[in-house]
Amino acid sequence: MTRPPRVAPAAVVFDLDGTLVDTMTIAPAVYVDTIRALGGPDVSPATVVATWHIGHTPVVLGHFLRRPVTDSDVECFHRRFQAAVADIRPFPGVFDLADDLRRAGCRLGIFTAALRRTTTLVLAGTGLDRLFPVVVCGDEVAAPKPAPDGLRLACRRLGVGVAETAYVGDAAVDLACAEAAGAVAVHARWAASSTAREDAPLVAHRPADVLDLLSAPD
Repeated sequence: MTRPPRVAPAAVVFDLDGTLVDTMTIAPAVYVDTIRALGGPDVSPATVVATWHIGHTPVVLGHFLRRPVTDSDVECFHRRFQAAVADIRPFPGVFDLADDLRRAGCRLGIFTAALRRTTTLVLAGTGLDRLFPVVVCGDEVAAPKPAPDGLRLACRRLGVGVAETAYVGDAAVDLACAEAAGAVAVHARWAASSTAREDAPLVAHRPADVLDLLSAPD
């Protein structure tokens, strides 16, 4: 596994849902309501979350609807999501972490499996858009996590090498993405919904831990 550097990395890229913002009680419910409204089965929020690794919104909807997803179907999801986005909040300590990382000279980015449209709503609604100049979304890459494509694209846009970058996420698929890319993997464990592996080498129990972990010697 990639080991942490002795100084803060050149860049830190974050997952979004469950890492920077607490969407895990809201977004799954939006999927559940949308799937039901489109004639799909009654599914639980946990069942929806378990499928997120397969791709972005149209892929997840198609998995449950068992038919090709139309633009109208996706619009149905977006209408419901937009109505719920005002209730989404950043995790406590996220703004301070971003400020601390920037003061340490780190460039900041996001790689999320979410669509650009929903990501823009969340970032604007929470004020995080001013902190992350580079954002790569699931509909901008060919392969979803754990494929490293999106993380590598974020690094290119940030102008840094992947080996100089840490990727912070709450799920096992995030850690696998970091490792596949050759970045440092950090498990964000501050969310109750966190599902990353037990053997994660770097575990942050609160946002403030991230910079300490990345600055620590081997």
